[in-house]
Amino acid sequence: MSKRSVAIVCLSALLALTVVRGYYAVKGKNNQIAALENELSELREKEKRSAIDKEISRQLEEIAFQQETVSDERRQEAERQSEIAKRMTQKAEEERLKAIAAQHEAVESEKKTLIALENAENQRKIAVEKQREAEYSKCVVDTLSFLGLGRSLASLSATQYLAGEKDLAKLLAAASCYFTEHYNGDMYEPSVFKALALAGGGSRNFQPGEGSISASEFLSDGSLISVSTYGEIFHCADKTTKTIFNDKSCHFRDLVLTEDGIGYALSLNGEIVKIKNNVCTRIPNEGMQRTFKISRLKNGNLILAGSNQLALFDTKKEEVVKVVNTSKEISCLAFNKVFDISGAMYVVSENLDLKQVENNINGIITAYTETLNEKFVAYGTKEGVVYFKTDNTITELTGHRSKITDLGFTPYGLLSSSLDKTLKLWTANSGKVEPVTVHTAQNWVMCMSVRKDFHTIVCGDAGGTIAICPISVGEMLQSLKNNFPREFTEDEWNYYIGKNIPYTTIKDKL
Repeated sequence: MSKRSVAIVCLSALLALTVVRGYYAVKGKNNQIAALENELSELREKEKRSAIDKEISRQLEEIAFQQETVSDERRQEAERQSEIAKRMTQKAEEERLKAIAAQHEAVESEKKTLIALENAENQRKIAVEKQREAEYSKCVVDTLSFLGLGRSLASLSATQYLAGEKDLAKLLAAASCYFTEHYNGDMYEPSVFKALALAGGGSRNFQPGEGSISASEFLSDGSLISVSTYGEIFHCADKTTKTIFNDKSCHFRDLVLTEDGIGYALSLNGEIVKIKNNVCTRIPNEGMQRTFKISRLKNGNLILAGSNQLALFDTKKEEVVKVVNTSKEISCLAFNKVFDISGAMYVVSENLDLKQVENNINGIITAYTETLNEKFVAYGTKEGVVYFKTDNTITELTGHRSKITDLGFTPYGLLSSSLDKTLKLWTANSGKVEPVTVHTAQNWVMCMSVRKDFHTIVCGDAGGTIAICPISVGEMLQSLKNNFPREFTEDEWNYYIGKNIPYTTIKDKL
């Protein structure tokens, strides 16, 4: 190779190297320029950000300043409002204190007013109470006056009735009942009841035979079976009397009816006469003498009492099945109770066993009765005293003057008959127990009985008279109303009742 060629090669190589180096130099410059431009761009961004941050900072400072200004203004306003509130609080406190003072004054004034009102109310109550007392006293006086008028009219009625002036007696009895009932008086007051009993029906007396009526009982149909000491047995119905047995050897002393209407009459010689449908059958009893009382046990059998004996009569066998002797004379037999003359009391069993029980009654018991549950019990004595017992309380009833012969309870009170010739009803409607004389006989009242409807009673006396008497006030008032003759004339009203009491009709008020 020639030197020229070598030189050309070398120059070419050098040129190529120079070009390469220049390329790389330019590329490096470009990279540097690009880096500078990037840095410049970043600086510009930073500058922009810095400017923005400064602007934001400036704005924040401005806002902070404004907030500070507002805050100062608000603080000042708050201080001003606080001052105003403080003044208002002070004023409110002053007003509150004034209100409290005013309230205290109002309370004191109210207390004074209440005291004044209370005094006024007390004065009013005293005045009202005095007025009530005055009105009550007037009512009491008026009531007592009208009740007294009722009793006075009743006495006049009884007098007029006995004198034969029955129409006027009925008018006076009706007026008596009107004033008594209207003013809550006791229709069982003796004079009022007597006038009503006379004018409203009265007693019906009849003498069916010769002997003393020793016992009389109502049958379920309202008719009567009666026995006498002359051995007579009567059946009384519809104001007619039929003698269904008559033998003077039988001195009948007592009579008992069973629930089915069969009667057993007891003779003094111990003989029993069975009565069924008006047919009499004699049942001898020779083991006893001087028998005077007969009583029915709950099982239907009978107890017979003699002077010192008790007998058990079997109604199915129709014979005496047991007899026991007593140490002392028997004074009374009723229900399943036996009393002797010493005052001892015994309960009799269905087998005729005797058990002595406590008896706090003084005197010889001659009559006894009780209610079904024994809540009410009554004793009658030989001395004429009646004892009423309930809840272990004993009340002594005095009004009879002789031996009590019979006793019986009714819804209206306790009935008692006596040898003092009276039949009395003991009531407690007026707050005290007092007797009403239902019937006065011409002889000793030996027995009495009450009809099942409690409207009527019957009693028999030693003269042989049977008296049938009304006892129900309601029934007698109805009878009086049904047979009312007329109303009072004005002159009669002014004379008997008084001009100061306004005239009124009586019948429609009974």
